[in-house]
Amino acid sequence: MYFETGQGSALSSNGHHGVDQQTLEARAYAVARKFNPLLVNTVVGFIGPEYLYNGKQIIRAGLEDHFCGKLLGVPMGCDICYTNHADADQDDMDALLTLLANAGLNFIMGIPGSDDVMLNYQTTSFHDALYIRQLLGLKPAPEFDYWLEHQGILAQQSNQLHWPTELPKQFSRLILS
Repeated sequence: MYFETGQGSALSSNGHHGVDQQTLEARAYAVARKFNPLLVNTVVGFIGPEYLYNGKQIIRAGLEDHFCGKLLGVPMGCDICYTNHADADQDDMDALLTLLANAGLNFIMGIPGSDDVMLNYQTTSFHDALYIRQLLGLKPAPEFDYWLEHQGILAQQSNQLHWPTELPKQFSRLILS
């Protein structure tokens, strides 16, 4: 089961009854814990500048969400993002990614090229996961690491990424056919 949260959703629907968005967000984690989901993810900047105005507020909210998840024992991830009309940029998201990874975030969401044109927001991309893993000497989950190496896509040894010298067979077959 996938459980997605994010500060401000109760405020945008006027369902907060005067309670601040961080308290409501922490309550959402307690509810998530009751369902025992496989993944819990906060979409930190998706609500937009109406509730998280700029990059500084998005960074603060991301760290608050992560802290509350740890406090409540919920292994969470984060979609480190901002809407296109927020006063934020990719530098803010890079800073938040680095802070969260150093604080022990379980996973990040990513999409190719960082640009979600359907939902009109910017997020992290797959190369951001590689950057943070290499910076902090982290590896992918063991099953994914094994798959990457055995598919000939990527190997990681001693904090160094090793790329294949040619396109793996299963990919070249698709491209050449």
